[in-house]
Amino acid sequence: MKSIPIPSLCAALLFAVFALQGAQAQTRPDKVVTRDELRTCMNAEVTLATRRKELEARSKVNGEEAASIRTEADQLKAEQVRIIEDNGPMERFNRKVKTHNARIQVARTNADAFKAELETLNKSLVAHNESCGGISFRQEDKEAILKEREAAKN
Repeated sequence: MKSIPIPSLCAALLFAVFALQGAQAQTRPDKVVTRDELRTCMNAEVTLATRRKELEARSKVNGEEAASIRTEADQLKAEQVRIIEDNGPMERFNRKVKTHNARIQVARTNADAFKAELETLNKSLVAHNESCGGISFRQEDKEAILKEREAAKN
């Protein structure tokens, strides 16, 4: 039976690991972006964050409206039971139901628009991550851009 000396085996494994790391380093070199490219990425990041905050606020409003609609639906159900038990007139109730249904339709339209905007935001985030994710930049470029922004605020 042949045996391989352990020091030779360890040396071969270490060589393989370092060779693999070297190959990976050669396939993905870090790209140092220009100041303009960094500014574009930073501006896009701010824009995306602003859009996300706006959508979060709309989501909260939509949720509150949905809760209000559910409460109103429960009240209408209770009112319907009372009217049926009392054999009361249905005209006023039917007008309320018609208004309620219109409110539901508006909420659905708003929800569909919200979903479309959320999907657009997600696609924009993916595109941003593809173009700006994993970039390298000079710290002085970032500091210069931040100073420009601060000067523009004042």
